[in-house]
Amino acid sequence: MQEDTQPGEASGAQLRVGLIVDAPLTSKYVHDLAAWAHGRSDICISHLIVQSRPVVRAGRLAKLIGLFRRFGVRRAVRELSFRVLSGLESRVLRRSSLHADHLQSFDLTPCVPNSVKVQPIISPSGFVYRYADEDIRAIRRLDLDLLIRCSSGVLRGEILTACRFGILSFHHADNRINRGGPAGFWEVYFRQDSTGFVIQQLTEELDGGNVLFRGCFATKYYYLLNQASLLKRSNHYLKELLRDIARHRRLPRAEAPTPYVDRLFSVPDLAQQCVYLARLLPRILRRALVGLIGRERRRWRVAYAAGDWRGLVMRRARLIENPPDRFLADPFVMRENGVDCCFVEDCDVRGRRGHIAAYRLGDGGAERLGDALGETFHVSFPFVFRFDSKIYMCPETSEIREIRLYECVSFPLTWKLVRVIMSGVAAADPMIFEHGGAWWLFANTEPVVGGDYGSELSIFRADSPLSQSWMPHPKNPIFVDSTRARNGGLLFHDGSIFRVAQRQGFDRYGKGFSINRIVTLNATEYVEENVCSLEPKFLATIRGAHHLHSNGDVTVFDLFASE
Repeated sequence: MQEDTQPGEASGAQLRVGLIVDAPLTSKYVHDLAAWAHGRSDICISHLIVQSRPVVRAGRLAKLIGLFRRFGVRRAVRELSFRVLSGLESRVLRRSSLHADHLQSFDLTPCVPNSVKVQPIISPSGFVYRYADEDIRAIRRLDLDLLIRCSSGVLRGEILTACRFGILSFHHADNRINRGGPAGFWEVYFRQDSTGFVIQQLTEELDGGNVLFRGCFATKYYYLLNQASLLKRSNHYLKELLRDIARHRRLPRAEAPTPYVDRLFSVPDLAQQCVYLARLLPRILRRALVGLIGRERRRWRVAYAAGDWRGLVMRRARLIENPPDRFLADPFVMRENGVDCCFVEDCDVRGRRGHIAAYRLGDGGAERLGDALGETFHVSFPFVFRFDSKIYMCPETSEIREIRLYECVSFPLTWKLVRVIMSGVAAADPMIFEHGGAWWLFANTEPVVGGDYGSELSIFRADSPLSQSWMPHPKNPIFVDSTRARNGGLLFHDGSIFRVAQRQGFDRYGKGFSINRIVTLNATEYVEENVCSLEPKFLATIRGAHHLHSNGDVTVFDLFASE
């Protein structure tokens, strides 16, 4: 996160934070934030700012009548039907091991015992909240560095500047294309590849504040699952932002604003809810069918073609036959003693446990040489490279939270573990290479439990690939973006280095990939520029691709298609 030159207090002072809430009982995500900050030396969430609103005690019929009076018939009906839809999805979500408590409420008072009650002045629409002068003065007396909005209502007026750094708030969507709500719904409705979020310093403009951090994750296949994943993952980056502000005593530099040209999104109408269900039900049935029969009609496959990657014509490539009940993916090719050998992930369709296999590639086809590397845990992404006259492999071993380095004893089938270069780290698809007098490790880290690995790219530096002291890049995470973060190979040409980046799609892993030239890579900066984006279509059954590699003589890639 880049910092501006805004002056602040001396570094080392505890960051004092208040949470604006509707009640001490709040969502699991606000509670998670408060519990995380509780007892920290650098951050203190000292107060709840509780927005007291008139309590209307009425029966169900009276509440229903009040709803129709407030919104009118059409909007009241769509609100009620959307509540029914959400209730049905919540029953499904409660079976999830990761998000079963998504809609539960938690008590904040054990983590934040102090509170100040305010009586917001609510607009006739019920959406805009302003604070009375006396409430503003009471909040100023708390001497808070910043407030975090965790409540209903669009805040406007003097409350926006009542604290040193203002008010931070999430907008759980990409505010360049989607302002309003409900969070996580419209991305599923439009089947967008990613669902974004921003952390903003609030201004008078709805969902158009000063953007301090932006990211996106792959869109899940139904609304509440997408919302739960979005809220859980984005919470991590709010914590990191608070740590950054506490460390430097200033806000990161905000993005330059851009015009917003779309409508303000709200609860979908009845027709849109019907369209949503009509799209969702076949997907649910297909998933249930795949779960019942235990196999997917499509599988990952590997193909190869003679020549360098720049002249690749995918339709002319030769497919390597998958072994029975297995699939091949993540190919890397290396020439040794005049032989082009392709290392691939060889994975069991049912158990999803992978190992590394080797194939000899030639004009007559691909010949399976045997298993090159197997462990008691899942192994994939066999990145191979040379160093000091030896051949090394750095495969993905995220299941055991390690990044390992294997040395080739006898090419291509005999390897030995020589070093665990990182431990206690959840990282996928590591790539190691030399550039500018240093060795660089690119990996896809997973800061939140859930096995995503597709949204965050991190970079580390060392003086040797055998080092066990890799220095994280100060720009980490380089990207929080499911459309370009995950590694899919490394390419070289004419002194330039190109990173292949996977593109995750709507409810789809590995929709396609892009090729990106590394423009700047040093101890303080990282810049890459897109060269091209590819989504293979040379077979009608192709549904995805996520990997490309070349040794200059042979180019290999994978694709997701029917066999």
